[in-house]
Amino acid sequence: MSQQAEKQEPAARELQEEKFFFVRHGQTDANLAELAAGAGWDIELNATGLAQARALAESVAIEYFRSVKTICVSPMIRARQTADIINEVIRAPVIEIEELREWHLGEWERRSWHELDFRIGNPPGGESNDEFANRVVKGLAAALAHAGPVLIVAHGGVWHRIARHLELPHGEIDNCQLKHVRRPHKHEVWSVS
Repeated sequence: MSQQAEKQEPAARELQEEKFFFVRHGQTDANLAELAAGAGWDIELNATGLAQARALAESVAIEYFRSVKTICVSPMIRARQTADIINEVIRAPVIEIEELREWHLGEWERRSWHELDFRIGNPPGGESNDEFANRVVKGLAAALAHAGPVLIVAHGGVWHRIARHLELPHGEIDNCQLKHVRRPHKHEVWSVS
């Protein structure tokens, strides 16, 4: 490669579109019962959650996934099960990223969401909001360091933190919902669809 080509290459990379995909795991019995299931409760998908993951893998949305080079997944069973089902179709390398685990909710684990008072801030015996946010940002950076586009399969709380970090308007996400996150180039703002 010539010296002139080497000088242009970094500049060209900065002008390339950046994108990644995010999928929240399929439904669990905790989701169905509206119970808090953070990092302290490693619950499996229920029958509906397995069907949701299969439906996503077989949907027209899978066309988005055809370009995925790497799947980065939370090590929690519900996320792994979802990623494994999707990967039956796209067949990309799967990388577990510890920082993509759900928020550790301490004493709030297995309690009804309606009982919890988020005004007190941090869950007793769990991970603080700041600790969780910082961990997720590290997990996102680790995921995006892999060959892309990347598909991240993780949790609702993780998506909420990513959306806040990237200043995206859509912090809510349903089970097995696909989010397509992109920006025209490195110096632009992220958008989601």
